[in-house]
Amino acid sequence: MAILYGGGIFVCRHCYQLAYPSQRETWDDRSARRADRIRDKLGWEPGILNGNGWKLKGMHWNTFERLTARHGTFVQISLTGMAVKLNLPEPW
Repeated sequence: MAILYGGGIFVCRHCYQLAYPSQRETWDDRSARRADRIRDKLGWEPGILNGNGWKLKGMHWNTFERLTARHGTFVQISLTGMAVKLNLPEPW
């Protein structure tokens, strides 16, 4: 291991059993993060509950349609996870 962590004892990430924040995400949180990443590529306002925007000038329609389809899938997964956490009926 290249980096050591610690206070009194210096050990590696593996020995301390440390994980990156993305490794601790739940499946629905990961979907929301991936949807936000797509929203950023499309130039839309962050947040899966905000409305969809328009196609960016210069972006191919095939790219726009592919990204919006993936965005919709990630939003649906994330909303399903929220509904499960809140004991609500599933959103579809």
